[in-house]
Amino acid sequence: MTTLVINPGSGAIPAAGDGWTNTVEGARVEAQHWLTLIRDAGIQDVEMHPQERATDDGRWQFGFCHTITGKYVVLETHGIDNLAAYEKERIFPPRVYWNGSSSADLDITDWLLPGSEVVTTIRQVTA
Repeated sequence: MTTLVINPGSGAIPAAGDGWTNTVEGARVEAQHWLTLIRDAGIQDVEMHPQERATDDGRWQFGFCHTITGKYVVLETHGIDNLAAYEKERIFPPRVYWNGSSSADLDITDWLLPGSEVVTTIRQVTA
């Protein structure tokens, strides 16, 4: 017998629950974490825009712009301060959308424009 489970997503995220809150301050922490992940992946030419935008479903959108290509990528995240408490009340964990997808992995190609390609190089680092 085969079982099929369809994940409908986490749905709208309220502002608070039993033992947790969902705030813009928490969302900024999550967005800053993504910027750290971007830089740890070796993508150094990306800046996070300081203005977030609230969504209708309890998430916040943050923009990241590549300073060379000008490509803009959106992170839509929650600001939940206690995920363990949140997950006690919900079936599914909260979704985070990177570049429009809840299952996308961060990749240097996120910053490509049509007709461009990734080129790697070695350069001298000065102290």
